[in-house]
Amino acid sequence: MNEQASRKKTSVFKIICVALALIIALYCLAYLVAIIVTGDPLPMPLGFGSAVVLSGSMEPALSVNDLIFVVRSGEYEVGDIVVYSTGGTPVVHRVVQADMQSGIIITRGDANNTDDDPVSVARIKGKMLFSVPYVGAIPRFIRTVPGLVTVLLVLFALLFVSVRGKAAESEETSKAERLMQEIERLKQELGENGGENDRDQTE
Repeated sequence: MNEQASRKKTSVFKIICVALALIIALYCLAYLVAIIVTGDPLPMPLGFGSAVVLSGSMEPALSVNDLIFVVRSGEYEVGDIVVYSTGGTPVVHRVVQADMQSGIIITRGDANNTDDDPVSVARIKGKMLFSVPYVGAIPRFIRTVPGLVTVLLVLFALLFVSVRGKAAESEETSKAERLMQEIERLKQELGENGGENDRDQTE
């Protein structure tokens, strides 16, 4: 029973790994396609998106390679961390002035001494919901062509190992079933022979 439980756990783990790799690969592929089609460095499907912090201008709140998740918003307040694009590069800075009537926002990096140039609300992609420290290097690499190829290769390798594992497990199960059948057959033969011996002794 312990061996069967261990095999089941291994199978579940493999399935989870394959599923995660597939989800990541599909997400990154969709992200790359969205960037190519729209020309937008930060696509926001369904009003949500993600970005990677590329500089230390938001230290200590955010560090390089932090992954932030962004939601589209119609209202921005002083203190919000927002994302907008300048020259095709996402900028992640904090709002220091917000005039929603004129639609002008002024931002500044927490580690900077000067404000950024004013930006219109229309240019702002959204504000930060939360961040995950240091993991941004992974999607940053995966969103490149070499990174996507690497993920696809890993995915195929996991699928291959999973299929091989299932085939080996199925073969082992078949061997075990054949062995049990052989044991049962031998038991029946021994039982029949024992019965015949008993009858011979009685006679």
